[in-house]
Amino acid sequence: MANPDPTRKTQEPTRVTRRPRRLEEVKSVEVGFPIAWVLVGAVSGLIVLGLVGLGVLNIVRQQSITPTPSAIPGVTPTPAIADSAAGGSAATPTIPPVVTLEPTATVIPTETPVPTLPEALAVDVYAKVINTDGAGVSMRAGPGTNNARVTIVPEDSLVLILDGPRADENQEDYVWWFVRDQDNNEAWVAQDFLEPSLPPDTAASGESQTE
Repeated sequence: MANPDPTRKTQEPTRVTRRPRRLEEVKSVEVGFPIAWVLVGAVSGLIVLGLVGLGVLNIVRQQSITPTPSAIPGVTPTPAIADSAAGGSAATPTIPPVVTLEPTATVIPTETPVPTLPEALAVDVYAKVINTDGAGVSMRAGPGTNNARVTIVPEDSLVLILDGPRADENQEDYVWWFVRDQDNNEAWVAQDFLEPSLPPDTAASGESQTE
């Protein structure tokens, strides 16, 4: 009994050395918790400051982007209607008059009557000089070849019939018409050298349309 067990002596120092290590670990864990919370708080504060700064920046941008209405030339701005509660009667807006547009009358084109060629010689009918072989027809002072020649009307010329028909003074087979040529000469022309024709203006247009 006097001699202690050598194995027991060796176990006691090992127990003493392990306890301080456990205490140090506990202290390190307790010291680590406050530092972590401080870091979390600092990061949260930076995030909050960043969000506030972004909000202020957006407000400043919106105010700078908002356009100022500019006056349009030729357009008078509408005055604001006064509030009746502020004293004085409220302004009554003026309603512009309604403009009624009258319908435009449609112009219907009128058809130009087409002149018809007379069927026979008559008073107030134009006649064309024909059958002279280019020599023209004689206008005489009376209804007969014995009367004086007033002038010669070229072939294809137009004359206006003023009177007739009249039988030949010499009992010949001619029938005479009293006509006026384009030079305002008035005399008698034999019917054999005349044919009905259109007036001068319409005759020229009718020939062009026929061609």
